[in-house]
Amino acid sequence: MAVVCEETVPRTVIGDERFLSARPAGGGGGGGGTSFRLTWEDLHPGDEPSAPASEGPKPPAGSDAAVIAFTSGTSGRPKGVALTHTNLYWSMVNGLSRLPVGEDDTALVSTPLAHVAVLGGLPQYTWARRGTVVLAPKFDPDLFIDLVRDHRVTCAFAVPAMAALLARHPRFTSGDLDTLRWILSGGAPAQTAIRAQLNERGVGVADSYGLTETSAGVTYSAPDANAEPATVAGRPVPHVELLVVDEAGSPAPDGAVGEIWVRGPSVASSYWTASGPRPATDADGWFHTGDRGRTDAEGRIEVVGRVKDTIITGGENVDPAEVENALIDLPGVVEVAVSGTPDPIWGEIVTAFLVADSGEPSLDDIRAHLDGRLARHKWPRRLRVVPALPRGATGKLQRQRLTTLLDY
Repeated sequence: MAVVCEETVPRTVIGDERFLSARPAGGGGGGGGTSFRLTWEDLHPGDEPSAPASEGPKPPAGSDAAVIAFTSGTSGRPKGVALTHTNLYWSMVNGLSRLPVGEDDTALVSTPLAHVAVLGGLPQYTWARRGTVVLAPKFDPDLFIDLVRDHRVTCAFAVPAMAALLARHPRFTSGDLDTLRWILSGGAPAQTAIRAQLNERGVGVADSYGLTETSAGVTYSAPDANAEPATVAGRPVPHVELLVVDEAGSPAPDGAVGEIWVRGPSVASSYWTASGPRPATDADGWFHTGDRGRTDAEGRIEVVGRVKDTIITGGENVDPAEVENALIDLPGVVEVAVSGTPDPIWGEIVTAFLVADSGEPSLDDIRAHLDGRLARHKWPRRLRVVPALPRGATGKLQRQRLTTLLDY
């Protein structure tokens, strides 16, 4: 909240009583802390005649900022992304070109409302098709299942951590989820084992790739389990260019890992800061995502992790997401995160952080599980079993905080 107020310098802060009571002192807005209460009736004073069109406000231009969406800050200070009306319009066009949303659908969203997947994602697509949207106050597996049952929800958005908690819930196999046809997953690389559990339950998974700066998704896979390889996030949408480049900024060949660049009308051109706009793209309009990925011969993208998160151990690159995906189905493991920790010989060593629901897995258990799945230099050399992983409000792993869980 403090970062948002510092960067946007709001005149007024509007929220419910619970939100406002948690606002830090000096958080900005409302004339230095002055507040007043409005009821729903105050905001809807009746059927008063509207002003003639000639006296009304000027409609916004496509280049005007519609919302300032803040990044999650998993790799640093959150940034305010100025998403224009044009950006959000093309995001909607792109999403509807790939996702099976219709007027008979009811979509459930249980991520925070400030998440770009809400501001420019599934709920917007559903409303555009005249469907119904259910907004949950928070994510809780029991509440999620209750809402699916009570509102006959047909589709939902969930980051992989949410999908994993849902798949492991005792009510997952109950009839309460029978109306749920598919889940749109995004915010982190796909976890193959969790996707398989959902598919077995009859729930399709449409994996996606997108960022706050791209107004939500720029690639989508088909919800049909047999349509795409389990690790890919699909093909780019029609009005987006996606490029994987090497360290020199040249296009990488199919199968080679490089940084993902994105360009198109749904991509924001600037960040909003207190000192004025700051460019989000290069001179040619490309947004350098900071994500690592590779494309296959059919143009599908597989996201392997963040450039900043890459572990360099003994001169070899290791992407944490690949190791996490291989460990998530280790018996007894509920959640897994992998990071590099300093080592005087190897530079960094691969370190696994596990949340377990039974017993305490050992490094020997991990190595036996990974034998034949991953090259040996990718195997964790250090293990820490923890009660919980550090996550932000949107469910994203806060990888930079993992080292605080170590006992040196």
